[in-house]
Amino acid sequence: MSDNQQLLHSRFKSIADNTIDYWMKEDSEGLQSPSILEAIENAPWLPRATLQLYLHVAYCAQACSFCAFSGGNSLDFKTSQEYANLLIWQMKDLLLRSQAAGKPIASVNIGGGSPDLLKTHIASVLEAVRALPGCNDQTEISVEFALSTVTDDFLDILGEYKVTKASFGIQTLDSNLRRGLRMPSKPHRMEEICERLVGKVPIINADLITGFPGHTIDTIVHDHEFFINHPIVNSISSYLLTPGAAPQLIADIETGHMVARPDEIQQALFRLHSYTTLQRYGWVRKGTNTYMSPEKISAEILSKIAGNECIGARRYEDFLIGCGPQAISCLPGVRAENTVDITDWMKSSRNKDHSFALSKCSLDHQKDMALWVFPLMADGLASDEYEALKMSKAIDEEQIVNFEAFRAEGLIFKLGNRYKLSITGEVFMGHLVRNFKKESDQKVIQEYIEEGYAIGKLLANEKLKSMNSANNRQITKELIQFSNRESS
Repeated sequence: MSDNQQLLHSRFKSIADNTIDYWMKEDSEGLQSPSILEAIENAPWLPRATLQLYLHVAYCAQACSFCAFSGGNSLDFKTSQEYANLLIWQMKDLLLRSQAAGKPIASVNIGGGSPDLLKTHIASVLEAVRALPGCNDQTEISVEFALSTVTDDFLDILGEYKVTKASFGIQTLDSNLRRGLRMPSKPHRMEEICERLVGKVPIINADLITGFPGHTIDTIVHDHEFFINHPIVNSISSYLLTPGAAPQLIADIETGHMVARPDEIQQALFRLHSYTTLQRYGWVRKGTNTYMSPEKISAEILSKIAGNECIGARRYEDFLIGCGPQAISCLPGVRAENTVDITDWMKSSRNKDHSFALSKCSLDHQKDMALWVFPLMADGLASDEYEALKMSKAIDEEQIVNFEAFRAEGLIFKLGNRYKLSITGEVFMGHLVRNFKKESDQKVIQEYIEEGYAIGKLLANEKLKSMNSANNRQITKELIQFSNRESS
């Protein structure tokens, strides 16, 4: 492909080098925990506000090279009961401190890591969630698990507490690719597990990823069609690989353990074929990268889906309360990021203290959030909300110009009273998010991605040990500086 070739007749010459966190801010100096807790307590409940909870379980038995969450994963499963209790404590404490206490809870996502490694202690977590004021029959509750470690008891508990969606990671069915990614060559017990969930959990979701080294359009389409036609799976999340958040994958490519990633035109076609394949079969977008089958899922259940998988707040007014190591809370005027290190988090929680990564927290008021988050939202952006952003000066002239330019280029269209992404817009979703952000915030994201590549090169050159903590992005700068000192 020519260096000047534009992809799919868009302005872009590359697929977005995505990140899992578009809400990050420039590192803070001098912040203290009392200031963060005070900001959480004072964050106002405003019109348009919604409430979501994200509970992170930092256990995992696998060390997949592509995982963006590997930095804090632990193998110390014997602490699972205490971990569950501490998770419940933090959830209740943060929620009760906030002005969202008692408000309707739109969704709760329990992710990881592998939440199934809580074993039967997941019951106490789900019981505590169900007992929260604001948790009701319309609240979406989603739980992730790993096929390789989940137990029948865990699956049965999901049904007992009326979980809305159970989600497992497949990434790809190709055995050679899976081995290269440090995954089991075949999905473990997948059909048996799906059968056990029938009648217990109404939405059964398979996670796929496009853009792995060695990926082809044929494997992409095969993976998607396999699950589209699966008799039980009725939801598919199709994610773009995030190498800037997965330094071990970068190292494996650098050292020749894996072949090079597909070129940019292939990457764009992978995304295009993912979305068009799903839509061709009548599936509808119900999440950031999630499509569901309205033929297999009732309208009543579909109406519960919040549409953003709790990956971040959708607007300035929203309350997203994150609990557990590595989890992030976003409320009006505060971003609070918990420490990644599970030992530190548990030690603080035992003492009824919140273990924040202070440099990664922020008290900035991101009032333009609804604009740059909108590409990640399945239901788009209401036209009156966009006009309110303009009228309040929450967005500047450059952001407005970019929005109108993307409309003119066919990446955004207006349907009724909402703006939505076209299929091409979904292909370049990450680019749209970044282009809608102010320049200073774009720089923060780019620096995060560059840090990931720098860590990958250090791993490849054996200047860092290949272990989960190498992807702890709260200590990345220290790792790089230490390695540079050692080299000199």
